[in-house]
Amino acid sequence: MSLPKLSSLNPAFHQGEIALQKKLEIDREIGERTNGFIRSFMPEQHRQFFTSSPFTVFALVDEKGHPVATPVWGEGDFIESPSATQLRFSLPVEVWNMMQHSLNLDVTSGSKIGIVGIEYATRRRNRLNGTISHATNENLTVLVDQSFGNCPQYIHKRTTVKKQRAVQTAPMKNTVGAGDSTFFTSTSNVLTPSARSLISRAETFFIASRHKSLGHAANEGLDVSHRGGKAGFVKVEGNSLIFPDFSGNKFFNTLGNILLDPRVGLCFWDNETGDLLFIKAKASIESLESNITAFEGAERFVSLSVLSVTHISGVYPYSHEITDMSPYALKTGDWK
Repeated sequence: MSLPKLSSLNPAFHQGEIALQKKLEIDREIGERTNGFIRSFMPEQHRQFFTSSPFTVFALVDEKGHPVATPVWGEGDFIESPSATQLRFSLPVEVWNMMQHSLNLDVTSGSKIGIVGIEYATRRRNRLNGTISHATNENLTVLVDQSFGNCPQYIHKRTTVKKQRAVQTAPMKNTVGAGDSTFFTSTSNVLTPSARSLISRAETFFIASRHKSLGHAANEGLDVSHRGGKAGFVKVEGNSLIFPDFSGNKFFNTLGNILLDPRVGLCFWDNETGDLLFIKAKASIESLESNITAFEGAERFVSLSVLSVTHISGVYPYSHEITDMSPYALKTGDWK
């Protein structure tokens, strides 16, 4: 989408983000409030946060440039921070195979990456948008372009427990072997009954988005964001999805990207089975004045036209059971 040349008091924001801030007449306020908040390095507490995490979530693009959100995990200290501008990941072979072979993601040197880390027990989350500087033999080094914290409003408190997953025996396409681990992948261009069921009961998902250029500027990269609500806050309609956009930090990282490039990637997980569901879609932003049913707490809606659905069985090793629902999410409505 072509937008008029816009400027902000904070150069960390790009044209799509500024356009939405200006529409609400909060661009000056946000620019002043966030100067120095979006950094080109990680403060010490962010470095400690990432390196103590058992998992995190990446945004990467596939061979066609479509953004995909995918969790990654590892053993022990699989994330290191050699400096305030670097994160280094030592990924197990099944994660590497999932990214490269099942999802066909670009993990080459020089490519953009978005990262969000979440500590469910404390509802903390931190974001990092960067560039891959080194990628070989399951090792990935990321240089920081932008680093910033995020509010915990719609994060549910959860336990994080590693599970021994049952061996998957259902016949599915594209079997991928990874050492002692074997998982199964199937891809469709429509939402299957199992996909509909998982989405309709989800209280959380992750969404990856991109700047149209993926250029050299720090704000021309990939982003991945957490979205939370009450179970069923994502509505399934045919081969389309729609979810409410609640009040947040007003950075508009995801929505600003959508204004520039409508391609997004969603990821859902199943606590019981360890299945992962990856959805590629084209997104549009709908105002409250549209013909969409009212939803308490929504400031706008995001409509998604599904392009493809990839289901990977039993690969995710963690279960995240809710111990305390977000009080902010509990105040939101339901689809009528």
